[in-house]
Amino acid sequence: MTLVVSIVVVVTLLALSAILYSSRVQKSEVYQAAVVPLANIMDIGFVAMTPIIVFIIGLESPLVMLGLCALGYTMGWVMRYNIRKYEPIAGGKGALHNVSRVSQASLLVASLVNVAYYLQLMGGVIIILIAVPLGVNLDPGVSRGSGLAVISLVALGLIGFSRGLDQLNRLGEKTTAFNLAAITAIIVGFLAYNIDVALAGNWALPNYDPPVGSEELRKILGLFAIVQGFEASRFIGSQYSADLRIKTMRIAQIIATIAFVLFPFAALLLFAEYRPDSADPISVVLIATVASPILPWLILLLAVGSQASAAVNAISSRSAVLLELTEGGVEERFTYPILAIGAIAVVLVTDVLSAVAIASRVFAAFFALQCIIGLVMASRNNQWTRFVGIGLVGLAMVTIALFGLPS
Repeated sequence: MTLVVSIVVVVTLLALSAILYSSRVQKSEVYQAAVVPLANIMDIGFVAMTPIIVFIIGLESPLVMLGLCALGYTMGWVMRYNIRKYEPIAGGKGALHNVSRVSQASLLVASLVNVAYYLQLMGGVIIILIAVPLGVNLDPGVSRGSGLAVISLVALGLIGFSRGLDQLNRLGEKTTAFNLAAITAIIVGFLAYNIDVALAGNWALPNYDPPVGSEELRKILGLFAIVQGFEASRFIGSQYSADLRIKTMRIAQIIATIAFVLFPFAALLLFAEYRPDSADPISVVLIATVASPILPWLILLLAVGSQASAAVNAISSRSAVLLELTEGGVEERFTYPILAIGAIAVVLVTDVLSAVAIASRVFAAFFALQCIIGLVMASRNNQWTRFVGIGLVGLAMVTIALFGLPS
């Protein structure tokens, strides 16, 4: 069975990589604009957090993931409106400009927390894939990648200070196509395992229905950070037109939603075969071994490729935000170590799940401020139906900011 799944995984990975790395795709302006939000949304976070959602919710986890994606899509709707209406007047004076500056500051903080969890996840996957073949027993936990995360951040700060991060950014852009192919191959591999088991007449899910109360719902809200990243389209206006960014943000969110829902759906049977004893994001690596010995190593490549490139992109892009907030009071080369030190501080005081929950709450605060901007623009344009819709999205963001919990 595992041989068939392995062949399907390899064929899918190679075929999709060939398509995504073709010159026609790579040179397409639509792809180039879409890959920015896609790279930010579809990191390994949703892969690693799927065990957490299943552990909390049970067999309804695909529906929960769909709900998180729907919430993210509605917020993307507000961001797309702000691209259309607010961007042309951005940078002026007054209360609206001040709200925008505060939202940028919250985005900066949220991004540092995101970088911390990106690299903690990457380190955790590396350690577990080294430890398991060597027979090393690891206690359940979510902080085992902190050491590698700190080392990575020190390196990023020093490289940024000495030569900038442009070269690493270009390398990261090249890995995104592989990351997308890898995520698709993992999902297809899980689905192939389900089909194999079904053909053998052994397909059955356990009666897994954990109690769900207000605390569990708050923990789900604390995972909102895994569906953000689409807002990256808002900050690449110097490269692409508003129309193109609006279109490609929508495309990126639709593609991500399909992947986010299919992944837990395809993984449910694997949870039946290997149910984790605790809510540990790294357990997805152990679950994958049930389907194919190739899948854990593909997850490792995905972790290194997606998390490292996401961290580089976040620190590099937030350097511009820091420069804008300080109005040129800090030299650009100093922004990289400053941001790296901020992310290191987060790593030292949080584990992965706490970092995700903090990032969710701060991102929600950023989005709530963006909703305020959207409300002002809708009122100025007498778009009252949109005004009500943006207000409801803003209330959802405030709810996440106030009540999201670590899983």
